[in-house]
Amino acid sequence: MPDSEQVERGLTPPTPSPVGWPTAVAIIVLLLACCGALLSANLVAENVPGKRVSQMLAADLPGSPFLEVTLPHWHCCATTPMRFRTTLDADTANAQDPAILIVSAHDNARLFIDGSLVAGEGPGTGEPTNWSRRPRLFHIPKAMALEGAHIEIEVQRGVGFGHLRPIYFGEYDRLYPSYAALRFLRADMQIANGTIGAFVAAFCFAAASLLGARGLMYALGGLAASWALQVLGLGPSEPPWSGVVANGIYFVGYLGTSVFLVWFFVEWTSVFAAPLRRPWRPIDLLISPWPTRLRWRLATAGLSLLALGAIVIALMLQQDAAIGSQDVDRLLGWLTLVAIAFCLIRVVAYYWRTGFRDLFEAAAFLFVLLAAIADIVMVRFFFMYGVSLGAAVMFFPLALLLSLAARARGVFEAATANADKLNLLVTAREREIVEAMNEVRRNERAAMLLEERSRIMRDMHDVIGGQLLGLILQARSQSSSDTRLVSGLEQSLDDLRMVVDSLEQGEGSLTGALGAFRARIEPRCEAAGVALVWEIQDVGETPNIGPDKTLQIYRILLEACTNALRHGAPKQISVSLARTISGEIEIGVRDDGGGFAIENHAPGRGIANMQTRANRIGAAMRLSSDENGARLTLVLRA
Repeated sequence: MPDSEQVERGLTPPTPSPVGWPTAVAIIVLLLACCGALLSANLVAENVPGKRVSQMLAADLPGSPFLEVTLPHWHCCATTPMRFRTTLDADTANAQDPAILIVSAHDNARLFIDGSLVAGEGPGTGEPTNWSRRPRLFHIPKAMALEGAHIEIEVQRGVGFGHLRPIYFGEYDRLYPSYAALRFLRADMQIANGTIGAFVAAFCFAAASLLGARGLMYALGGLAASWALQVLGLGPSEPPWSGVVANGIYFVGYLGTSVFLVWFFVEWTSVFAAPLRRPWRPIDLLISPWPTRLRWRLATAGLSLLALGAIVIALMLQQDAAIGSQDVDRLLGWLTLVAIAFCLIRVVAYYWRTGFRDLFEAAAFLFVLLAAIADIVMVRFFFMYGVSLGAAVMFFPLALLLSLAARARGVFEAATANADKLNLLVTAREREIVEAMNEVRRNERAAMLLEERSRIMRDMHDVIGGQLLGLILQARSQSSSDTRLVSGLEQSLDDLRMVVDSLEQGEGSLTGALGAFRARIEPRCEAAGVALVWEIQDVGETPNIGPDKTLQIYRILLEACTNALRHGAPKQISVSLARTISGEIEIGVRDDGGGFAIENHAPGRGIANMQTRANRIGAAMRLSSDENGARLTLVLRA
């Protein structure tokens, strides 16, 4: 197909086909398998190959009687340690290397055997540390591993909330694999997520001004920073700040996650969507793209809410850390569920509206939101550790980068298609312009030829024709001698030759034009015994000096040379050509004759004709004379 036809039809290179439903289903299954694998790993890790103890005696407050409870057991709200008691069975006492695995305790967990402290991290009183996410595996000293020995676990409460999940007795080597798996799921993976969050936040804030879509990048950076802030609040086992400060950091990060989550998904579902072409309705806040001004208002409101929430959290924790922590935790849990539900509706509406063209992206976002809901429900209502969101957070940046890469590829392909289309358009327009310019040149050339023809006719009629007519009348009346007739005919012939020379020169080099003049004047100088000195410099192209100007220059120079030969009795005539510093062309004729007094000399017809011709071509003419000869100078632009 010709290029011009492609342009007319508006063809662009084909775009890649979208991901099909089988691929999308495979992606969703893969994500669910990943999440299921982590949940299974968590369950398998807690299914320790040893004696499981879920019935213990517990004293929630110091001095309180021990009552039988079922693990997991939790109690709110106090800041004093809780104690759980059981007895050592015969199998554990007879083990080669007896040990106890504490799956989870909040916060510090210290092991006592028959009242003696044998193992544990952190202090027993004062500000608690932050071991809540880490399992503990303690050796039981062989000398103290006696059947029926009293085993007590002291759990220091972390800002009001204390709990203990089932514990396991058995051989240390058999308990260790479960301990390592639980430590990875509940501690190491969280640290990895926090590191990823910090890196993504730094990248988004630094690249927001470079990549465009600043609102989207800022929202994503804030979301990643909030997640990293949560990990900072719960991650370090023994931070330099108190447990109240750690909880405050965690809660501010928790609130920031909800705020930036809403902002991010509003940006994502608005920036990459076509704007509405109908009147705005209230339901559009939930399902339709938001205009730019409304999104920036959302950002301002979200940041204000985050600042206000941080102040409220600080006040509640300062007044009563134990009760305040539980109230803030409960309120943020419900707030986050509402925010995630809002985002889930927007994401589904967005992909439903766009036809699920990027199913990989849709599956990743839905997976993250559903994993967050699942973890919140597990933690808030079933007091179980959630691991789905951790897997989703590790997968989310990869999915987002792949999605952005796919969009960048689409932009590149669209730009390439547009560039190809523009190239075709430019080629077609260039062809049209070239044809139009050629037509203009042809018209200009025709007009120039017509003008030159008219000029030649005027010259032939006014000058040469007049001269010949005068000679004919003189010959008929026999009022002129043969010598004068011959001289007149020679002058007419010179004029005719100058016209022809000017036509042959055309536009271009003035140097070549003066060469033709030299061929005309040099024989006359030789006949008169006058030396002709040629001082010609290469002045380059002179496109502004056409045949008309060349003819006038010929006539001015011929008049000057003729006057010098007739009246100055020179021995030498010099003709010069040069370009001045200002870029003008300077033509000079000088002789070494006797000269004449210009102030006492009445201007003759020859000088007047030269001045007229100079004015006609826009040249400045200067004439000077003294006892050393006369000099004529023409200055014109070329």
